[in-house]
Amino acid sequence: VYDLADKRQRREEKERVNEMLVKAKKGDTVEVELTVGGKKVKSVKPTMRQSLSELSGSWELKSMAIMVVCYNVCIELTEVLWKALLRKTYTTKSAYMGFMATFSQTVGWVTIVMQLVAPSIIRTLGWKGSAMLVPLSMGAFAIWFFTSAAGINGVGGGGAVGSASPLTTALLIGTLLNVVSKVTKYSLFDPCKEMAYIPLGPEAKVKGKAAVDVFGARLGRSIGSASQQLVMLASGGAASSIIQSIPFLGVLYMTALGFWSNAVWNLGQLFDKPTVEPTPGGLTGLIRVRL
Repeated sequence: VYDLADKRQRREEKERVNEMLVKAKKGDTVEVELTVGGKKVKSVKPTMRQSLSELSGSWELKSMAIMVVCYNVCIELTEVLWKALLRKTYTTKSAYMGFMATFSQTVGWVTIVMQLVAPSIIRTLGWKGSAMLVPLSMGAFAIWFFTSAAGINGVGGGGAVGSASPLTTALLIGTLLNVVSKVTKYSLFDPCKEMAYIPLGPEAKVKGKAAVDVFGARLGRSIGSASQQLVMLASGGAASSIIQSIPFLGVLYMTALGFWSNAVWNLGQLFDKPTVEPTPGGLTGLIRVRL
């Protein structure tokens, strides 16, 4: 993978030189400083417009952005519903804060264990298998969660709101889903996302990463929040509409997982087979061309 990234960087820098030579007029002096495998050149922080422009021109960065957006959409869709069930169960502030403290500790300990196991998982399953493990595990628990939560207000039946047993079951499954979502993000999602930058060229790494990490996360949260608001308004805007709209939230969740899984499958091509042709030689130092 590192060799692939080095070859791609050399190709991009050669293309940049050729482009400048083509645009130069006769009699012009063109100075191009290129460094490959040598000392690092101090980089300039890209603007958001440059980052978005780089993102729009690279299918790899688009796939990474889809991964980040869809993950945040899924988190937004489930966290609000889970916390709504949590407030129904723990009605006092002290009980609520005590549960959240226990939840945070659990996430921390399980994450530590997964961080130790994650390298072995990546070596065994490869990049595509490890990255696909996150949406698959979240999807399995999400189906269980939405199904159990739908039984609270008797969707498809006639159960009473606040029935103790369905509420407790849904809360437990939702807690497991949130633990899995956060633990897999820290131990598999983030490492796999960072690994996906390795085969890319220097421009994509600097400019594209800013757009993916900042713009993708915010856009995902915004889409998830806006979707919930629209669904709740369509349900009548009542206080319990978040529970009444569970089937619609489940459909949105599974749709986001579908786009996410497709993006992972496409990015897996970077690690399954090289997509960059090797280029002979390297470019270093200062090149002066007199036309």
